[in-house]
Amino acid sequence: MGKIYEFDAVIIEEVEHNGAYVEIPFDVKETFGKGRVPVHATFDGEPYDGQAVKMGTPCHIIGIRKDIRKKIQKQPGDTIHVSITERTPESPTIKTVSDYIAQYDGETKERLEKLRALVLASNPDITEKISWGMMTFVLRGNLVHFAAAKHHIGFHPAPSAIETFADRLTEYKCSKGTVQLPYTKPVPYTLIQEMVNFRIQENLAK
Repeated sequence: MGKIYEFDAVIIEEVEHNGAYVEIPFDVKETFGKGRVPVHATFDGEPYDGQAVKMGTPCHIIGIRKDIRKKIQKQPGDTIHVSITERTPESPTIKTVSDYIAQYDGETKERLEKLRALVLASNPDITEKISWGMMTFVLRGNLVHFAAAKHHIGFHPAPSAIETFADRLTEYKCSKGTVQLPYTKPVPYTLIQEMVNFRIQENLAK
């Protein structure tokens, strides 16, 4: 997976089609070398595959579907945390979580391996895959995601888990559905285990 770009943005209403979008606060053409860019994105931790485009707007934008706005409980005028990375045809060497982890070395690799083992040990029915360019764990639907970035590992356990454990996440940069686990701090594995267990119970209750 390529470089991840993160920023906060205000959701803007697109009245004509009852839609919404966010503006990308950097020069997309200069950054990616093209004017229309397929991207993996997250909006407050909720993953989405789309395109960064210009639609008669001064800068590039990426749309936010109505169902995603409902999931993250945000509407036009609200501020969300966005991450995007260029979406390219899947490399034949990055098809599994093992392949994903093998891209890294040192402490990043060690942390990803420990997080993977923690999640898989939480329930024998959990499976894993690469989805939206991230390590994704599944139990009756997506459970949690992890993605390595330059300065942190992004943990995406859904907005409900962030809200429930908010009082224990004050040391970390969080958005509606994402916790940033910086490489400069120890990983709070006990807390992550509790959040994974919470998500398991949510999914099993569906």
